[in-house]
Amino acid sequence: MAWFTEDDLRAAAGDGSFRRGREYVDAVGELRPTALGVRASVRGKDVYEVWLGRENDTLVAECECPYGLEGNFCKHCVAVGLVLLADGSLAPATDLGAYLRSLDQGELVDLLLAQANRDPALCRQLMLRAGTTGAPQVAVLRRQLDTALRVRGFVDGDYATRAKDVLDTVHDLVDSGHAAEARPLARHAVELLASAIGAVDDPTGTVAGVCRRAVKLYARACTAARPNPTKLATWLFQLRLAWPTWPTIDIGDFAEPLGEVGMSAYRTLVNEAWHALDDDADRSVLRAMREQVAKTTGNVDAMVEVLSDDLPAPKAYRDIVTLLRAAGRMKEAIDWAERGVSSTRDMALTELLVESYVDGQRGDDAVELRKAALRESPARLCYSRLRETAAEVGAWPGLREWALAVLARSPVELVGALLDDDEVAEAWLAAVRYDCVGVEVARRRGLTDPEDVLPAYQSLVEGCLARGGREAYREAAVLLRELADAAERCGASVEEFVAGVKARHARRPALLDELRKAGF
Repeated sequence: MAWFTEDDLRAAAGDGSFRRGREYVDAVGELRPTALGVRASVRGKDVYEVWLGRENDTLVAECECPYGLEGNFCKHCVAVGLVLLADGSLAPATDLGAYLRSLDQGELVDLLLAQANRDPALCRQLMLRAGTTGAPQVAVLRRQLDTALRVRGFVDGDYATRAKDVLDTVHDLVDSGHAAEARPLARHAVELLASAIGAVDDPTGTVAGVCRRAVKLYARACTAARPNPTKLATWLFQLRLAWPTWPTIDIGDFAEPLGEVGMSAYRTLVNEAWHALDDDADRSVLRAMREQVAKTTGNVDAMVEVLSDDLPAPKAYRDIVTLLRAAGRMKEAIDWAERGVSSTRDMALTELLVESYVDGQRGDDAVELRKAALRESPARLCYSRLRETAAEVGAWPGLREWALAVLARSPVELVGALLDDDEVAEAWLAAVRYDCVGVEVARRRGLTDPEDVLPAYQSLVEGCLARGGREAYREAAVLLRELADAAERCGASVEEFVAGVKARHARRPALLDELRKAGF
């Protein structure tokens, strides 16, 4: 019988992992009872070993997938839990705790040693624990760490598990108040894992996940037991350059132990290396480092400098403007946006500039920018944007007639703009005046004045028939149906018109088929 419910699984994993876990139920292998739970293999991108257990009647789990190695209750754990809940044949585990407590010390030692002789993982865990008994034996632990993590030729599939055991031990040292002893061990683990990245076949990212955990563990140890900030900065800088494919180190994790002195030293190292690069050198790693420093320190000017490297790309301008706006530096945001619009003519950047003008209490400039866009392109969309911006700054009533006069250069756009203003009567008159009655205005006018639109619908149908093709015939049938509905509402008939269409196009079976489907 399981010691948890489905609700417990959902609470431990979260809705996302719980939902994905349901999809992996069929990928769960045989459940193998352990003293405090079950083990099972789950096939995903790789085959992952999962342990589902209890800790003081609380549901806990471990998985070898990258997400699980970071300490998360993953979808594979959920899948095992769901299988266990559904498996009524799994007998309750024997109370091994009671049995083991009944043994004397000698029996326990013999039993554990016998199992350690058969199980390398247990032997490794016991050796690591032995190194932390009393005052931590750092030299002993370092040798064991080397044995577990140093790559020598072929790397077996147990590498990630060994690494996890080592990190568990270092983690326990930090938790038990021995951060000063744990710190050099964590750093050495990071270095060994970094060296192993290139030698380990890691298609599922399992070892990379352990690497990320090692870096965060080292950051935690540094926070608890502060190293020399300048030396820490130098080490982080050199590590990142030495392994450019290494999972990104978040310098923010080290912000506290680095402090102002260390962060300044790190920034100096990065900037000096950046300015020393040749023109044809790959700048991606150092650029990422510069950006990360700027974000971590909240230095807006430094971030602007980094983003400027990509100019004159429109996105670089947009990112700079967005950054400055968020920092409340509206005047600078406007300056950059103006420069970018002049340089790139990027539409999204223009929208940012309008928004910045409005937020910067420069509504007149925002309206002028919209007016210029309408003059350059007399389009329905430009009219709509002018209306929205001018209305926002209280300038629309005096601009509407001017804007409609500009749109008259493009009658179809004028009709659309009037429809957007919900001025259907004006739109209809303009469409008739300029001989550009389209489907949209006919439909809107037909709702109130169906007799007006009958000739327009007939003309639209003829236009579709002139184009030819199945799609045009389908559109003609739809328009005929709307024409018939409008005629019915005003007491007219379309039978004669439909009969004429059929007669003139009797040799077009595709058209006749579409008319039949439409009820004609």
